[in-house]
This record gives sequence, C-alpha cells and structure tokens, in this order.
Amino acid sequence: MKIQDLIIVKKDGSFENFNEEKIRLAVSKSASRTDSDFTEEKMSRVISLVEDSVMWKWEDMGLRTTKVADIHQFVEVALSHVDEAVYMSYKSYRDYKKNQLESFQSAAEFSQKVVYSGDKENANKDSALNSTKQALIGESYMKELMKNFEMKKEWIQAHEDGLIHIHDLGSRYLNQINCCLFDMGNVLDGGFEMNGVKYSEPTNIRSAWNVVGDVTLNASSQQYGGFTIGEIDSILAKYAEKTFDKYCDKFSRQMRSIPAEIMAMQMTLDDVAQGYQGFEHKLNTVSNALGQTPFVTITFGADTTMWGRAISKAILSERTKGMGEEKVTAVFPKLVFMYKDEINGNEDSPNYDIFLKSVECSRTRLYPDYLSYENPENNLLAEIHQETGKFLVPMGCRAFLSRAENPITNEETYTGRNNIGAITLNIPNFAMRSAELSQNNKELAMDMLKSGIKGYAKIVWDIHMQTYEKIGKMKGSTNPLMFCEGGAWMKVGYDESIAPILELSTASLGYVGLEEAAAAFEFHFGNIDVEAFKREIMNCLEEVVEKARLEHGKLFALYATPAESLVYRFQQINKSEFGIIKGFTDRDYMTNSFHVHVSKDMNAIDKITTEAPYHRQSKGGRITYTEFPYAVDNNVLLDSIKYAMNQGLYYGVNVVSSSCCDCSHKGDFEICPECSSTNVTIVVRVCGYLTFLQAKGDTRLNKGKLSEAHDRVKHTYV
Repeated sequence: MKIQDLIIVKKDGSFENFNEEKIRLAVSKSASRTDSDFTEEKMSRVISLVEDSVMWKWEDMGLRTTKVADIHQFVEVALSHVDEAVYMSYKSYRDYKKNQLESFQSAAEFSQKVVYSGDKENANKDSALNSTKQALIGESYMKELMKNFEMKKEWIQAHEDGLIHIHDLGSRYLNQINCCLFDMGNVLDGGFEMNGVKYSEPTNIRSAWNVVGDVTLNASSQQYGGFTIGEIDSILAKYAEKTFDKYCDKFSRQMRSIPAEIMAMQMTLDDVAQGYQGFEHKLNTVSNALGQTPFVTITFGADTTMWGRAISKAILSERTKGMGEEKVTAVFPKLVFMYKDEINGNEDSPNYDIFLKSVECSRTRLYPDYLSYENPENNLLAEIHQETGKFLVPMGCRAFLSRAENPITNEETYTGRNNIGAITLNIPNFAMRSAELSQNNKELAMDMLKSGIKGYAKIVWDIHMQTYEKIGKMKGSTNPLMFCEGGAWMKVGYDESIAPILELSTASLGYVGLEEAAAAFEFHFGNIDVEAFKREIMNCLEEVVEKARLEHGKLFALYATPAESLVYRFQQINKSEFGIIKGFTDRDYMTNSFHVHVSKDMNAIDKITTEAPYHRQSKGGRITYTEFPYAVDNNVLLDSIKYAMNQGLYYGVNVVSSSCCDCSHKGDFEICPECSSTNVTIVVRVCGYLTFLQAKGDTRLNKGKLSEAHDRVKHTYV
C-alpha cells in the first residue's frame, strides 16, 4: 500500500488522506520564523523521516488510520534531527496552539462566572449590568492574550506566582495610558472635536458643566485608571462670569424693582449649582465605554476669585445634600480640597469659610479628601508650589507625577501628563522567604530581602520599558481628546505617534504589606523595631527607583499601592505557601502599602504622625486616612485635618455613611434602627475611592477587602 492511502483522523473527527504538502507548508512557516537556511534537501529529509515513521507505525501495528496529533509528533522528531532552530520554531507554535486552547478555556470559565455570578475585583464596576459583564469578559480574553503572546514567560511566571502583580493586565493589551491629569481647560478653550462633531466653546456655566461631563465620559473610556480634572473651580470660573454678564445684560434691559446685578447673581449661582448637580448625577449613573462609572477626581478650593469661590461652594453644598430622592452619598467624582494656610487654612484667609464647609461635607459624605501644600521639608507638593507657584494634584485616587520639564518651554509641567501603569512587589513574601533561608541571622535575612526587591524590581523595569515602547507606537486617534484636542501637555495629529507625549509619562513600582513583612521577621527573630524595619525597606525601594531612573532615563516612581483586590490575592498566595501565621497570614487581607494595620487601636494624631514620613518617599502615590464614627464632632475632624495638613499630607477621613432606602434615616448601621429595614445603602472608602459596602442587598467588595472594612477601628482624636 502507498502512504497516500493512509487515513488521517482530524481534530474534528473528519477523515482525509495523508497529504505531504500540508507538512511542507507547516514546516515552511516554521522555517520562515527563523534565520535558518532551510533548503529543499532538508525539507526532503524531514518528509522522508516522517513517512518512514508513519509507515513503521502503520505496518507494525496494522493500523489503517492515525491521528493528526501523531503526524505532528513525527514532524517534531524529524525536525529535531534535521534543523534545531526550525524544530524549536515548530514546537513553539505547537505549544502556542495548546496554550491558545487553555487560554480560551480559562477565559470561557471566567465569562460564565461573570454572566451568572458577577465579579468583585473592582468595587466600582457593577457586574450585575450587562454592559459591565461585556467589558469584564472582553478584558479577561485580553488578559489571556497578554499572558500568552505579549509578555515574556518569566514575567508572567512572576505574576502568576504572586511575587509581582502587573496591574490591569488585560487593559494593557490595548496599549492605553493609565491615570492622567487631563487638561480640561485647554480642551474647552476655543472648542474641540469629539466623535467627528465640532464643539464650540461653552458660553455659559450650565453648558460648561454638561460638556465637561461628556468629555469626561468619552476621554476616560480611552484609558484605564484615574481621571483627574485639577483646579476645576479656576477652569469654570470664566464660564460663570460669562453667564453673570449675560444675565446682567438681560435684566438691565427690563424694568424691574430688583437691581439687575442682584438677580443676575442669584440666577448665576443657581446655574452653577444645577450644572454641578447634573455633572455629579451623570458620573454616578452613566457608565463609560469600559462598563464602569469613570474614576473621576476633581480638585478645588484654592481659587479666591468670586466665581472660583462660588463654584467651590456649590460643589460642597450639592455633595452635602446627597444625591437623588434618597439623598445617598455620591461616589464620584472624588473631591479633593487643596489646602494652604494663607489661602484657606487660617481664620483670616480668604477661603477659610470654604474650608469649614468642606469639613462639614466630609463629616457626612466622607469627601472631600485634603491635599496639603504646607511643610515643604516633608511634602514635595509644597516644595513644587513654593518654587514654581504650580499646584500638583493626584491622578485619580492617589497617584502623583514626578517633577519634569516641558522640553519645548523648559517649564515644569504637570497638567496634561499621565502614568503608563503600575506593578507591585509582594514585600511580605520576600520577607518570609528571606527569614526562612537566613539560618536565624537577621542581618543576612535583611540583605536577602533587599536582594529580592532589587531582583524583581528589574523585571518591573523591563516590563515598563516594553510598555513605553508599545504605547509609543499608538496614534493620536486612539485617544483623540487626550492626545489631539488638548487634554495632554502637547498635541499630536490623529495619525501621528504619541511617543513624544510619553516623554513626560511616569511608570510606577508599587509595594504592599510592610506590616506583614515586619510580622514575618518577628515570627523568626522575635520583637523588632517595626517602624525602623519599614523605613529600611522604604530606603531600599527608593534607592532602587532612583537607580532605575538614571539607568533607563524614564520617570519611574515609588507607589504606595492602593491594592483593592491585590491585598486578598497576595494574602491567599502567601497563606498557601507559608501556612497561617499570626500577624502574617491570619487574616483574609494584607495591609495596604505603608499603613498601620487597620485593626490597631490608636488615636488619629498618632496614626497621622506614624505614617507621615512615608509620604515623602512614596512620590509616585500615597494617602493617609483615619476612621471616625458617624456624626463625629466637627471640631475633632477639623483638628485632625489641620494636623495632617501641617504635616504636609494627602489625607482622607472615613466616616461610614449608611442611608435607609425606606425611611431615609442616616447613620452607621446595616439594619435601620428606625424602621428595621435591611434595604440600606452603605458607602465606605475601598482604598482611595469610595464604593458601596452594601447596596440592594449586595456588596461591591471582594472577600479580602470586605473583611478589612469590618476590621477597621474607629480612631479617637486623642
């Protein structure tokens, strides 16, 4: 019999005759992916060896059929004898096909879970919604593509082993930017184009708020992470003034008993408030294209002009009132109050009344958070403001930019810049491994811990460098409002590379669990000076970042990772590897970044004092917050905030905000004490942002973060 008579059973169960040309085609494709000179003579040898193997199996075993997988195996063996490079290429493709199936199965399983059970990795994605499910399923497939085809195996292995965590792995497939400081004022000024439609510059404050909302929804859909509009009071002040002037002109031409300016003032203030109310409702009720409420932050409080002050007051008044008929606490936008003694922190400062209003808002609605421009010795923001007059604000919940000059103007530039992503180290894991291997030598363990940090940080830099390169190949059209219409610090054309914009983009090395790392050392070596231990780790991290900045010429930054779902993931990995150890893995979460453990009973001032030194070192992102009971006395909040501001911190207060959806009673409860309803909405801080601890009978928090929220100890002032 001839080999052509052999029947091949294909993967789908169908049959076909043995075909030499299919082998030639597959081998040729593999050869084309190498530098090997794969001649016709080599090809003939491969075909001959394959046919010999097939005939041997056929004749020796008396088979009339064979599987296509057997043919592939014979080709691999033949190539291993003929050409090593082509053999490796062929085998790699075969492994790729196998991995592709495994990846598809993994993504399919996740998709089924999302469809029927939802997902709680991100507390601000309502996975009950079909649009969110669609986004989550798409992201899961992109994650598999990243793991199998876009990143080196050793990078993914470190991620899978939980030694590093590559944040937003699926989102990276689209080569998007991460958090940004969007230049909204520049986009609005003179008008812009969005989705092919030319928008004129707003002519009044209500349309300005509306357009800001539309731009925010659109632009935040083209990236992942936080989206900040800095100094929104200053940006929108001119539109309030235009509105006032129009009303003055209108009413001055009418015969009225009330002076035109008084009427115009009241009408303008109403428009400012209603415009913000519409903006706030839009951000909390309309998902962007990513299937989530956009992670938006607005900063305000430093503009002392009449309309700048009016806008700040309106933001605080509307937020304090609550949102909707049930007056629930709004989650977005995150509010950040910009604090400086001479502007709003002293009783004789022009915006002190707005500061007091913000404290009252925080007492019932958690926001605003407070950003200090005091104490330049411990506060980079104060140093920058002192030297340049500029206000640097956070990108999203806590990420900050590094100092950098605009290469065109040679001026320090912050607005319009962005981050390209964060990767976090599992510091507790390194600490426990080092302690176990040190043979009871604490100094050796510390040296090994530092070596682990340096070794895995190198992987982080390699990933970031690849990310810079890949994002730099994208065109302006991928995020036109940011790159082409003025959202970024410079513009490029729709068909031009965005690489020049990335010259001022940061990339972050994150860390979590300094408390658990100290616990690992205490488990092996007895009591240690925990704060001294943590500072030594921080010094090592800071040194690693600075060295990498010089070596690679990139704006790398040290980031106190918020770790919403990561605190659970890393903890589960460490628990699986080391078992349950008190203070190390005996909870469902590890501590966020440099924070004191949430269960530690201490007063607010001591917590602020303990965490203050870490702010200066964590230049890429940080925040400190303290917990207070509902309806905490205003003076307690005021004193705590003032103390944190004098320390030069970025600071937030957590005041649990429960609202009964049946009788509108408010307080700190899970079952309404007035009407016994369980239909209660509870808003808490998940890390930097707020989210729903409870809404419609469910929680947005993952298991670890939910456990952490329940362990939080309320802080007294003294």
